[in-house]
Amino acid sequence: MAQGRPKTVRVNGTGEKLYMALKLSGLSWGARVGPNHISANDRWAQCGLPRSINTVIEDIRSGIPAHRLERYAGFFQVPVHVFVDAAIGAYSAAFSCEVLRHKNRFVGGGALDVCLYDNQARKHITAHNGVAANYPLYQLLSGVHRIYYRPEGRDVIFLGVARTEAQTDEGIAIAGVVVIDGIPLELRGTVFRWNNFVHVHYHSEDFQLLGYMVGPNPMESLLMRRRDPFYLKLRGLSGNLEFSAEPDRYTACAVKQRLAEGQGMSAAFDTLLTRTLREKPLTQEDADYAAVTAYFAGV
Repeated sequence: MAQGRPKTVRVNGTGEKLYMALKLSGLSWGARVGPNHISANDRWAQCGLPRSINTVIEDIRSGIPAHRLERYAGFFQVPVHVFVDAAIGAYSAAFSCEVLRHKNRFVGGGALDVCLYDNQARKHITAHNGVAANYPLYQLLSGVHRIYYRPEGRDVIFLGVARTEAQTDEGIAIAGVVVIDGIPLELRGTVFRWNNFVHVHYHSEDFQLLGYMVGPNPMESLLMRRRDPFYLKLRGLSGNLEFSAEPDRYTACAVKQRLAEGQGMSAAFDTLLTRTLREKPLTQEDADYAAVTAYFAGV
């Protein structure tokens, strides 16, 4: 009977991708430690990645161990399949785009910069939304979502598309477009957990609009996490899109989309956005109206 530690199961083809991801991110892993060294990167430690340089070198040389795949994917903010899928080469444009999309983004500012300043609140939000603590929620939400936006008092459902961008110390950065009365609004925001709810703080690209959404935390419900397709219902409040003293109140549903085999998140987002910009809002006369309103009827 063989003695000693069991042999590490490594995933073929992932070592070269790890090498390229490190290079694309401007990170070093050699003996000389500098500001861009992985040992000086806080998120590297938060994701539970190896402290030993020799271990990282072996992961590059022989492939990433199966039990470390999710940690590496979480650090680089890419879906696990980007590392695993043989159709996505280490030197392909699809792989480079997925990695570069998150480089040096969302390094400053978060959900609390414009809504919570109290130091105790910051400690609470960081404890519950750090990279390691929030990774299960990030995995669940990670991807491209179809957005349905129903304003209060109007029998119409506007369409949009959103995607997860990156984890920060204070939540999950997102970006998207919602088309209201034929006008596309480009939005950026942060999803963060607070007790039994998820909160979404967002603004338009030109900072003319500021909004807030809140909904149940899916990590607290097994039934919500197993929805197929997964969707999240949120109630929102934002600045008025027209001249009015009253803020806009609405309900929004984000429905996660299945990616085609070998399709990256950026390509899926662009395809859905192109389609969304051509489509009209949903009304009772549309065939899809009843199916979409079913999302609003749920929790």
